[in-house]
Amino acid sequence: MAKSVITGRYVSLAGTEISSNLAGVSLELTAEEIDSTSLGSAGWREIQSGLKSGSITFNFMQDYGVGSIDSLLYPLLGTNATVVVRAGTGTASVSNPAYTAVVVVSNYVPVSGSIGDLDTFDITLPTTGAVTRATA
Repeated sequence: MAKSVITGRYVSLAGTEISSNLAGVSLELTAEEIDSTSLGSAGWREIQSGLKSGSITFNFMQDYGVGSIDSLLYPLLGTNATVVVRAGTGTASVSNPAYTAVVVVSNYVPVSGSIGDLDTFDITLPTTGAVTRATA
């Protein structure tokens, strides 16, 4: 099985590519575990899959200029925005899937850090609705 080394990712938020302002990004998808253990389970727990959910964590490098991360995120606070994350920088393909989700921009950290540090911040935004995967 092939292994991959991250050398770049494509990430867009609300139609704006933000890849060059990210140190990292992660998309987490989960399905609730619903306990359906019965008296006939012979002492073994039985689990069913429940509702699915997701979240995207962004590791931003802050920028305050015109067309910057700050000018993009600040007006989005309290709204929904579409995010596209591709495994690599190329177009979507079988070996470079694209995941599309709508996130709730529920938090933003406009100012963070200590003297001498790179101005960075992390935010985790929940998805709303289905997360789709495309290979073309």
